[in-house]
Amino acid sequence: MLFRVLQVQTAVQESATYATRKTAAMAVNVKSDTVALSMAKGYYFHHAAKYKVVKKYMKGSWVMTRFDGSSCDKDDIVLKISYEIKMPIKFGTIDSLRIYQSSHQRRWSGDKPRLDANEDSEYVYITETGYAYHKDIKCSHLDLSIHLISKENINSARNLSGGKYYRCSHCVKKDVPYYYIADYGTNYHSSILCSGLKRSVERIKLKDVKGKSPCKHCV
Repeated sequence: MLFRVLQVQTAVQESATYATRKTAAMAVNVKSDTVALSMAKGYYFHHAAKYKVVKKYMKGSWVMTRFDGSSCDKDDIVLKISYEIKMPIKFGTIDSLRIYQSSHQRRWSGDKPRLDANEDSEYVYITETGYAYHKDIKCSHLDLSIHLISKENINSARNLSGGKYYRCSHCVKKDVPYYYIADYGTNYHSSILCSGLKRSVERIKLKDVKGKSPCKHCV
């Protein structure tokens, strides 16, 4: 049951993080907060649809996810997600476990994207912990892909850049059976809510980029 919960939590958190980050970048010209929040929900469902564990283990239809308490204003986008996971064994009348997760992203407040391709080429996208800058906001290397890995396999695991994963100093205080890792991350985490598993994307001028290399995928 624990592994089932961890699998679904991982998929939901990755989808929620993707949704809020994507909305923060793409809704810059959207004046209606209601429309922006609808965009975030749409991005969430689009991303979550690729996970079989979400469809398989959520009670009822996976699209019955609730967003009570979610909000969007000029500064922030917050998705609060709740859903029920089927229990393998029924205890009396209890056959599911309700889970609550959330994702918070600062809304983009910098220069608005220009329509002129030549002018827009002066701008790139970076993340606080990433080693590269990107020209395409849709670059797959900007997406935070989170996976679950067992304690036995963590030492041999490598990220997509070929690097080793190291113990997160913020959340890993003791050994646990499973850890969370990201495709291009450098640390493994015991909590899916660790700040090291969150990613904020910033749009800046290329001339202002410091200490980052061009992304081999999109630049």
